[in-house]
Amino acid sequence: MTVYTRTHAGHTMTVHAPEGAEDFDLGAFRAFAASDFVLGLDVETTAIRDGGPGHFGPDAAVRLVQFGSVSEAWVLNPQVPAQREAFTEVLADPGRRFVTHTSYDVLAARTAFGITLGERVVDAHLLSKLINPDERAGHGLKDLTVRHLDDGLVQARDALYARMRELAPTGQRAGGKPLEWGWDHIPVTDEAYTVYAGLDAVYVRRLLPLLLARCAPFSHLVPMEQWLASQATGITVRGLLLDAPYTRRLLDEFTAGFERADAEIREALGFSGRSPKFGAWLAEQVTGHAWTLTDKGQVKTDATALAALAVAVDAGSATITEQGRRMLAARQTIASSSNSIANLKSFLAAADEEGRVHPQINTLRAKTGRMSVTAPALQTLKKHDPRLRHCFRAEPGMTLVTCDFSQVEVRVAAALSRDRTLVDVIASGVDIHDATARLMYGERFTKEQRSISKRATFGTIYGGGARALAAQTGVSTGVARQVIQKWQRAYPDVIRYGKDIANATTVITGSGRRIPADPDRPYANSNYAIQSTSRDLLVAAVHTLCTRHGLADALWLFVHDEVIVQVPEDDAERVRDLLEAVMTTAYRGVPIAADAEILGTHWGRLPDPEPSAEALPDRTLTAA
Repeated sequence: MTVYTRTHAGHTMTVHAPEGAEDFDLGAFRAFAASDFVLGLDVETTAIRDGGPGHFGPDAAVRLVQFGSVSEAWVLNPQVPAQREAFTEVLADPGRRFVTHTSYDVLAARTAFGITLGERVVDAHLLSKLINPDERAGHGLKDLTVRHLDDGLVQARDALYARMRELAPTGQRAGGKPLEWGWDHIPVTDEAYTVYAGLDAVYVRRLLPLLLARCAPFSHLVPMEQWLASQATGITVRGLLLDAPYTRRLLDEFTAGFERADAEIREALGFSGRSPKFGAWLAEQVTGHAWTLTDKGQVKTDATALAALAVAVDAGSATITEQGRRMLAARQTIASSSNSIANLKSFLAAADEEGRVHPQINTLRAKTGRMSVTAPALQTLKKHDPRLRHCFRAEPGMTLVTCDFSQVEVRVAAALSRDRTLVDVIASGVDIHDATARLMYGERFTKEQRSISKRATFGTIYGGGARALAAQTGVSTGVARQVIQKWQRAYPDVIRYGKDIANATTVITGSGRRIPADPDRPYANSNYAIQSTSRDLLVAAVHTLCTRHGLADALWLFVHDEVIVQVPEDDAERVRDLLEAVMTTAYRGVPIAADAEILGTHWGRLPDPEPSAEALPDRTLTAA
């Protein structure tokens, strides 16, 4: 059996790499596996291409499986039956615990070997995010080992990459091609490959006690976050069924709309709406608008900038020529269509051979702990436009039931600030935004005043200022400033809370989560506390639904403030009522409201089509 030794910073590590059945010492491997209650776990796979089905694609394969203690690793080959039997025995042992980095290895074990690791895994990446949730801190395995241990793993990686470049055939050595080629083709017995694989498992095991020690002040969060991560992995594994025929039809519709809008601009102006010339031309058609510029000083014409212009025109703070109005509408169609086209293509590309998409759920993505759903990016699909959500459907015979919190951030802001007026408004059960507009403008407030006061509510909670409110509503910055001042007078203790918490160097939430303050954005501290608390309320609800009401396997997706489950059609009403009952709660005495509904077969519910003339009933009156 081949054995490699590496010493870094005085720590010696041994990598055992049996090549075949004849030099695999099963007894020695079993003794090693029994020597530590928790083993580092890592796998090497073929290259995973971005945008595809990932681990669930036909070309995905595990090339090596490695286990590590703090000083020893075994690197085993799934193609050798004796080695495969040995490591699957360890992986499937219900009493065995592992430490990995991200869910990558967990998904590989499930898709390649049919083994569910569930809550038997501790994720070093997750622990690191609990310690310092700022993405800029660096949570990659190499980042963590350099920060907490030494650079031995980085050296092993660099040696492997150099070896891949050396072995890659001519034509595969530029850009990232040698690495992509290497993950697929480098011999599994290559020393650089084997050592890197083994040290991955050793280093992640060495990190575990160091990271757990730093989690001691909030150790109660670790099992809950690990539990949540295992539920997210379950959602990924089960996948979401894609309505491919509908998705393709919708893609064709958006593509046709994009091409019509682009052709309209080309015919009128002689250049594409995506050309920098368009921004300069549009600026000449508009007066009274403050343009956002690119780094090169050109007028921005992305979706956000175009929407701000449209709002300003509608509000009357900016004027535009008639041709400019038509071209603006066409350019907005291009912007919205291109985003939808990209999403729809990503849905189709991500589907596996059975038509399911397996999104990646990062349960601690944002600094506040807010989750993200990527590959594809499902959290970006807006509820008010159900067309893209409608691409995803329930399994045959099943139905989707959803429940989401109602204005949860406003309610949490009231609970944290103890603003008496806002607490009373919420307790009264009246519409929060109606009540806010009434406080700001009196009983005879207008629809426009309600809209701008609503935006002021969320803008203030999220730390936005007059400039942001002006861009969202089209009013001048001066008017926006006056609106914010009215809001501040209506709810003074919310503002006082924001000022008080701005002095904190670390925001500690009610659950005990630590969020480092941004010295350049102290006003964001209140947003951190509000958003993180709202997120934890959702997690608590998901935990109750799964552990007390048996809905773990029914979880279909959770995104933002929404939980979606998939249940048999004849159980939908009961589950709808259950979701609403569980998610309707209170936080520090402030009611947290939730609304549940039965969606039906698809995630996004499309409006009923207008009846055709032929389908209308004949209501012609005849003479008596």
